Amino acid sequence: MCKRSFLSILLILCMLLSVFALAACEKSGEADATVPETEPETTVPETTAEETTAATTARPAPEPNAYYSFSENQEYIKFLGRTRYYKNAVVVDWSAAGLAFEYEGSGDLRLYVEFSGDHNAVLEIDVDGKVSTVTVNESGSFRLASGLEQGAHHVTIRRRTMVEDKAKGILLELQGVRMTGYFLDRPADNKYKVAFIGDSITCGVGLTGTNGLLTYAVDLCTREGFDYDICSVSGIGVSHSTSKHGGTANTMTKYYPYFNYYRSETVRYYPDRQADLVIVNLNTNDNNTGATEAAYKEDLKTLISEIRAAHGNDVPIVWVVGMMISPSANVNGWLNSVFAELGGESAGLYKVTVETNTAGGSGHPNQASHLAVSQALSTYIRAKNLLDLPPVTE
Repeated sequence: MCKRSFLSILLILCMLLSVFALAACEKSGEADATVPETEPETTVPETTAEETTAATTARPAPEPNAYYSFSENQEYIKFLGRTRYYKNAVVVDWSAAGLAFEYEGSGDLRLYVEFSGDHNAVLEIDVDGKVSTVTVNESGSFRLASGLEQGAHHVTIRRRTMVEDKAKGILLELQGVRMTGYFLDRPADNKYKVAFIGDSITCGVGLTGTNGLLTYAVDLCTREGFDYDICSVSGIGVSHSTSKHGGTANTMTKYYPYFNYYRSETVRYYPDRQADLVIVNLNTNDNNTGATEAAYKEDLKTLISEIRAAHGNDVPIVWVVGMMISPSANVNGWLNSVFAELGGESAGLYKVTVETNTAGGSGHPNQASHLAVSQALSTYIRAKNLLDLPPVTE
């Protein structure tokens, strides 16, 4: 009896275990059935480059012929040369000073300026590679382009004429533009920036009258792809200037630290980007107006200090010698002496000697001379490894 009961109980237990195992297998099978062997493919619609650009730059339609102040749109404006904001406008008093911007739009483009002076200032305008000039002799607006097709446009505005003293004025401010469109991103900076300090030669005196955009300085920067800063005053010297500047009363050491000494004797110039190299072309007026050795040497040291206060203690300085006066002139000997005293090339002080030329207007170097000096500087910069430039291709 007991043995039969034990077998019955054992049989029942086996049957129950079989039922549980079958249920577990069925449950596992149901779970596996809900998981696909591979993920279903997702179809992504292709997007064209045009659609991507439109999506990232889409803006409301611009108002027709709307006015845009430069000072209120500073993030879109690139300065060219010794340019800065002053009293809610862009000041372009110096040779080759100006600005560049890009915009999406169509139709006409007008520039608004504020002007003071007793004779003309000339602006060179480049819209999409088409170059024209605007002669400014009063405040107001000037048409820069008309009938532009819808699309992106690149605009460059630069001053040809040089800075002048208070008696003549020629102070020019760019206030804004009127256009049907909107600004695009600010034009990119170039890899290097070069600062120039000079006299009438660097102002472009003797080149088609006076044209600061035809000088060795602008040619070098255009050809090599440099940004630039130009501070040049006709008749100026390191230590002694022409009579219109009062001899020793107004020299480069007095002008250089200020954004424009003719406008303000207190507002200093702080470049928004320091130069990687400084090129100086002075000494002509010191030689021709009777500078003294002791004063010249002291003022030259001051000028070097001012340059490095603006652009850094390690910035290389290259002095152009001989462009309008003989390399053997006394003042050039004084320059050599000071450079040697301060450490010469080991202290970042360099000198490049070029051929003298007075075949241009008013006894200044002609265009051929400027181009030759530009090329000489390219060669010298590479030879001294002052900037990391690619080799010249033939």
